[in-house]
Amino acid sequence: MLLLINLAEVDAAHLVRILARPPVQLLVDCGTLSCQRTLGICFLVSQLLVLRQGGASVRLHNAGPVLRRCLHKLGLSTFFLLAE
Repeated sequence: MLLLINLAEVDAAHLVRILARPPVQLLVDCGTLSCQRTLGICFLVSQLLVLRQGGASVRLHNAGPVLRRCLHKLGLSTFFLLAE
């Protein structure tokens, strides 16, 4: 099952608790996330890590160059599948 979520509207920790079992695959459309501009890339990355820590497989769609570079510099690019 692949779910489309908006991290600007859903708390990642709460989502992980709801979807705890079975492990889920999440598709995050980064192109529509206003939280990247309002709360910053660090907020987005921390929410993605909470999802990953909760056992979710996270696929990032429309990840911009700043997010890609940030994930790469932090050594996190292998934790998230970057989809176009």
